[in-house]
Amino acid sequence: MLPRLSTPNSLAAASRGLDRFLGLFIAAAALALLAGWLLPVMTVRTLLVFYDEVSILTGAFRLLQSGDYLLFLVIVLFTVVLPVGKLVLAYLAWSRLDVADPRVQRTLGWIETLGRWSMLDVFVLAILVVVIKLSLVSDVEIHAGLYVFVLAVILSMIAVRRIAKLAHQRLTDDGRSTAPAD
Repeated sequence: MLPRLSTPNSLAAASRGLDRFLGLFIAAAALALLAGWLLPVMTVRTLLVFYDEVSILTGAFRLLQSGDYLLFLVIVLFTVVLPVGKLVLAYLAWSRLDVADPRVQRTLGWIETLGRWSMLDVFVLAILVVVIKLSLVSDVEIHAGLYVFVLAVILSMIAVRRIAKLAHQRLTDDGRSTAPAD
């Protein structure tokens, strides 16, 4: 017998149609996030002779090794901690929390707040690429890791948005809230 993945009054238990697959959607976002961290995002060529492939995690650890602690913390916070936190909270809100539970609204508030920062990690990477491209002695070649990372951010944004919409809709249908469902 398969283990139950959701509680009886959760959004997952009441989901119909494609909404039943939101858990898989979140898992796909998590796998894309992991691949985005590990795959090379760029190759930096300096003086046409030296080149270095950089992934998000290797780049972050190089910043740490070089003593750029603040930049390391910003990169790790916005590319690792916040995306993982958002995915974990989204999965819990979808699969475990009872919609009638006041923690659902609080959790959705946290998820939506984290969601506002979702594209900042992509923006930081884009600025890094532009800065290196503007350098006269370096050239940058973009790799799949950057696109996979962007895909992870987009998948998580879609999943979180759908979960929030389902929760607001269910609360409205149950007469517990007048929050708009968009």
